[in-house]
Amino acid sequence: MVAVTSSQGPVADLERAFDAAAAIVDAVPEDRRDASSPCADWTVADVVEHVIGGNLAVARALGPELADAPEVAESLAPRFRSSAEALVAAFALPDALSGTVTIPFGTVPAPVAVQLRTIEALVHGWDVAVASGQDPTTLPADLAEAGIAFSESVFAGQDRTQLPFAPAVTPADDAPAIDRLAGLLGRTDPRS
Repeated sequence: MVAVTSSQGPVADLERAFDAAAAIVDAVPEDRRDASSPCADWTVADVVEHVIGGNLAVARALGPELADAPEVAESLAPRFRSSAEALVAAFALPDALSGTVTIPFGTVPAPVAVQLRTIEALVHGWDVAVASGQDPTTLPADLAEAGIAFSESVFAGQDRTQLPFAPAVTPADDAPAIDRLAGLLGRTDPRS
């Protein structure tokens, strides 16, 4: 399994990915919240809620006591940011990266969980951007490239039918990194 991070480290990369995704969530027009997303059967709001729930679950698994984010529809963007901040703070705790974390896929080393959450921020940021008419290339290209390398190493030799996403879709070779990462994780680009 390839762990690729910038010179600033995996937690800084996680924070950058979520900052970029949060900017996209902040800019979702009110009339696009219930729009269909590239995730089958999920609206834009469903995608954001999924990420919020995952962030809080992983943060709690690392130990901090966190209050549940209130389920107030108008606060979707602030709740997204709050959950991302809780996640980053949890991974920044002393020794947090030296342990393991139990996630829906099982128990994994904490650095793997950081990579998975970084990819989650990027790909679901892409989902929200595409569904709400925004430019997904505002998501960090270097982190998308790292996500591609990590994902390809994880999928090597695995039966993709057992993975929680659709079969890979191959975008054009010159597609932006974020589009290639989304395609690798089974996203069909409705803009094509």
